[in-house]
Amino acid sequence: MARRKYPLRDSPFFRLQSKGKLARILQISPAKLKRLAQLEGGYIQFQKPKKKGGSRDISAPIPPLKSVQSRIAVLLGRVAPPDYLFAPVEGRSYVDNAARHIGAQAIRLLDIEDFFPSCTIKKVIWFFQNHMECSPDVAVMLARIVTHNGVLPQGSPCSPILAYFAYIDMWEEIDVLVSGAGCRLSVYADDLTISGGTVPEAMIWEIKKSLYRHGHRYAEHKERSRKDRAAEITGVILTRNGVTAPNRQRQKIQAVRENLKVTKSAKQGKRRPRPIDLSCS
Repeated sequence: MARRKYPLRDSPFFRLQSKGKLARILQISPAKLKRLAQLEGGYIQFQKPKKKGGSRDISAPIPPLKSVQSRIAVLLGRVAPPDYLFAPVEGRSYVDNAARHIGAQAIRLLDIEDFFPSCTIKKVIWFFQNHMECSPDVAVMLARIVTHNGVLPQGSPCSPILAYFAYIDMWEEIDVLVSGAGCRLSVYADDLTISGGTVPEAMIWEIKKSLYRHGHRYAEHKERSRKDRAAEITGVILTRNGVTAPNRQRQKIQAVRENLKVTKSAKQGKRRPRPIDLSCS
């Protein structure tokens, strides 16, 4: 069951002015908080293959840092999200993200290129200082704990939620553009889906300009447009009447079922009948 959400002003980070209180909120000592904020080499670097080719640079935090980052992610995750945000939001899934657009005639799909590496420490400080109204020293300390080499690291548990909050002004700007055009928006991490009776090109152009103003780029090769036909959104096939799994996923499910049948038959074949006891008592 999803946890109850509250307004941003009810967050324990809101108007936080003391590093001592920050330590208590993060459930660590002030000394450990200071060490983590000044930590060098707190990440393990490796590459992870992408599903469609290529690789992604991962910066995985060491356990003490990951524990504190997870705590920050949990607390930020309790802030009530807007209707258009689906990831990272507890209780909302990639299926819900696609289902938001059921009944739409036109679909436009945009993807932000290298999203986390484009989210800077400057914007993280801006969020904590201007939206959370933290004191400058608290905002900087939090930003140092959650960033690596000046950006949000791919591999940190709090990067997904901070990628939204650090650019909340951009997301709100895009939502105004979309709703002003009579369309519907959904955001799933770095995937944007816009739908409606029609999706005006002028509005899409304004969204792209907004992304650029905030230091992001859209992936041209991933941009998709659909009109009066099924569209794949975050791994789900959207039709005018509902959502369904794509053929490749159905094939995987069928393959798993067939393997289970074979495994079950093999196990049953290995069972030997118990010998019948013909001795007299």
